[in-house]
Amino acid sequence: MKDRYDHENIYWIPILIIFVFLLPLILKGISFSYKYYLFVLNLAGIYIILNVGLDLLSGFTGLVSLGHAAFLAVGAYTSAIMVDQLGVPFSLSLILSPVIVGLFGFIIGFPALRISGMYLGLTTMGFGFIVKRIIISFRDWTQGSAGLEVSSPVLFGYTIKSDLDNYYLIYTFVIVAIIIGRRIATSKIGRSFMAIRDSEQAAEASGINLSQYKMLAFFISGLFAGFAGVLFAHTSSFISTDHFDILLSIYFIIMVLVGGASSIYGAVLGSLFIVLLDNLFVPLIEDQIQLLFNTQAGDIQSLIFGLIMFLFIIFQPMGLYGMWLKMRIYWKLFPFNPRQRFT
Repeated sequence: MKDRYDHENIYWIPILIIFVFLLPLILKGISFSYKYYLFVLNLAGIYIILNVGLDLLSGFTGLVSLGHAAFLAVGAYTSAIMVDQLGVPFSLSLILSPVIVGLFGFIIGFPALRISGMYLGLTTMGFGFIVKRIIISFRDWTQGSAGLEVSSPVLFGYTIKSDLDNYYLIYTFVIVAIIIGRRIATSKIGRSFMAIRDSEQAAEASGINLSQYKMLAFFISGLFAGFAGVLFAHTSSFISTDHFDILLSIYFIIMVLVGGASSIYGAVLGSLFIVLLDNLFVPLIEDQIQLLFNTQAGDIQSLIFGLIMFLFIIFQPMGLYGMWLKMRIYWKLFPFNPRQRFT
């Protein structure tokens, strides 16, 4: 009997995990900008965790959210206050803070019961503005718009301070988040999410409780965003309202779409692609423009991201992961492939 996971070719996953844990050592040996690359990779890892949850909400369930930067902020500030001001252990905050953000997601999910599409996106965007005002108003706890210093994470008595330690902490949870996301996507819950996305009427006719699963989608997505917020706060050591503006929520949507909506691996690829582009390649392009035209390049970041969105939506709507799947299918069906020649 064929194993249930044969079609996934999971033999490459242990190799990829080993590569992820060896990557810092490789970078240290070949690059003088080793610490900056680690910082970029750590940021990408945090965004991967958040985007796995966002993909379950927007990609699988079809519910648009422009408020995930606010979910990230709630998770970050909640953990910072609990650990540094209330004396809660970091390990306990890793559990409590995501649950609190998940409950926020559950509450924000109520409008999804009656509205959808652009209107739901605007509603979640409004949640982002509300969270920002609340953070500024509770300045006795959050230090307002001045920002808040956050302690380093402490696990099992060990204080994690260096970028390398943060890398291993973040990517351990990245792997866990991907595994959990994949399990949810392939479970009854994931199939119900996709049924709601494809046709709410058909899903309801087949016995799926629309209200229950929509609220569950927001709760699960909030859990992932809250977990990412905890890691963001304690590995960056400083948070402020400037870190969580509406543009960041738009970037999260771009990451999911570019990677490939309704694909957990697509959320990973999209996060890596956009973060590396934003922090490594865009500065190089700006420097080249300054050298060629002897002038200021200006803020071309929005132009580049807008162009990327346009090209992917027009020419590659399935995203990077869809492109990879097409390449796999092509080589499997290639006429001169020895595996297909005598079948």
